[in-house]
Amino acid sequence: MTDARFHPRLRIHAHADIIGSEVVLARPLDDLSLGGCKFVGPAWEEAGQQVALVLSFPTLSASLPLTGMVVRGGEEDMAIRFVHITDEQKGALRKHILDSQEAAGA
Repeated sequence: MTDARFHPRLRIHAHADIIGSEVVLARPLDDLSLGGCKFVGPAWEEAGQQVALVLSFPTLSASLPLTGMVVRGGEEDMAIRFVHITDEQKGALRKHILDSQEAAGA
């Protein structure tokens, strides 16, 4: 089975504050792409739930607010697709991903 993702998933040192039906602070990301992110562990939101996120990149002292939609949630993980992302937010996210990779020596 092939992964038909438009944006590759990357392991980036980052965490997120997520506000949905619950508030979860400083949750580490398992992976990140320009299209969304994934968290390991049992999901705390239902699929279809819209959430507000603030992604934080500690090595860069940078953060980025985004809106997302939970696309998958189960016992193993929870995946979020970014929605209503502006060109400015996408540009900032791209920059933070590239800078994080560079800082990690990737």
